Amino acid sequence: MSQTYSPPPPATSRTRPLLLVVWAAMTLGGLAFVFFFGTNMPWGDEWMFVPAVVDAEPTGPWLWRQHNEHRLPLTRAVYYAVFQVFRDYRAAMYAQVVLLSALSLGLMAVAVRLRGRPAWADAFFPISLLNLGHWENFIMGYQLFFVIFTVLAAGLAVVAARATRATAFRSGVAAGLLLWMAMLSGAFGLALVPAVGLWLLYLAGVVWATDARWKAVVLVAFVAVAGAYFVPYFDGYHRPSHHPEINRDPLVVLPMTGVVLSLAVGVGVSWVWWLVAVGEVVLGVATVVMLLRRPADERPASLGLIAVAAGIFAMALTIAAARGAWEYEQVKGWSRYSHLVWPLLGAAYLAWVKAGDRRVPALLCAVAVAALPTNTGTGIWIGAAARDQYRLIEDDLRAGRPAEAIVRERFPDTPHEVAPDGGRVGIPLLRDAGVLPGKTDGRP
Repeated sequence: MSQTYSPPPPATSRTRPLLLVVWAAMTLGGLAFVFFFGTNMPWGDEWMFVPAVVDAEPTGPWLWRQHNEHRLPLTRAVYYAVFQVFRDYRAAMYAQVVLLSALSLGLMAVAVRLRGRPAWADAFFPISLLNLGHWENFIMGYQLFFVIFTVLAAGLAVVAARATRATAFRSGVAAGLLLWMAMLSGAFGLALVPAVGLWLLYLAGVVWATDARWKAVVLVAFVAVAGAYFVPYFDGYHRPSHHPEINRDPLVVLPMTGVVLSLAVGVGVSWVWWLVAVGEVVLGVATVVMLLRRPADERPASLGLIAVAAGIFAMALTIAAARGAWEYEQVKGWSRYSHLVWPLLGAAYLAWVKAGDRRVPALLCAVAVAALPTNTGTGIWIGAAARDQYRLIEDDLRAGRPAEAIVRERFPDTPHEVAPDGGRVGIPLLRDAGVLPGKTDGRP
């Protein structure tokens, strides 16, 4: 009797489905976090925007109105649309998880195309993007504008990684559109303009020498419009009264920059932020050196990745200067910044994959896995505390207590204390809109 020998399947045939299992597990974890700890109620700054989302004030001016350092027309429009469709603050929370899930799946696919096959290390994307160390972004729907920026910045890194001299015009148009959308998503996008704008001008030079010159003019126009946007952005701009003056002391700003950068790995490792920051700086320098040594035909991709990384680093430096008067202990707990600086790690990962290196991607994945337990524990612990705070407010609402009493007793020493006036105005409006339980204040 003859027997047919079947060799064992190659490792990649098992890698892809198991990567999908990791991605699905991390996605479900994020959705479960919102389900158990999210509440149909504003969080922190969101109280200030209640009149706009319930149409008690004109929407158009609100889309452009300054909030802290930001003008957010694109992301406010998305946030407003999500609320109008679902009439539930948790909808934007779920939207963030879905966006990050789609981003991690897409980046895994990009890594496969760059490498030619899947690898275990690609689990880095869902583990680092969807872990519960991002609790503050998951539990506050308005943080959708942070996550949208993350998607756009990661998209810029993908465009850069795939750029060639032959695709210079197409890559430049895609990068220009992403840059414009990032600028419309807040001050973070402005930080990308100098470095990414220079890269676009470099691509314009490539196109001028190798293709139709009108295409080069189009790329220059993208940069010109991006630069011109600064004029209306800062027309009427004012420093937020509750924020400190810009700190220009390098002995303060540089360590604070390290604090901000370290959040890319997750708030769960904030107790060793200095070690994480040093590791990220070493990784960044090594990545830039490697990219500059790549062959000349890869220069469009190498310079593009460096430009995106420089823009994100400039943003971290700006945040550090703007928050330099506050304590490290305070800033290192702000998980809201984690997704903003994460594209630095994502760009580095793609750069080393494109270079054919397996060690650095594996190291990044190992760090993400090592940080997962503390990120998860921190997220659940803080999420449970937030849910307890919300239950007290919900009990007061159901009991029909007036907004003034709720704000006076429940807002202090919670994230809601930044917007007491927003609570006094927002609670009656949300009661009228049927979003919050109870009767409007003063109504029988």
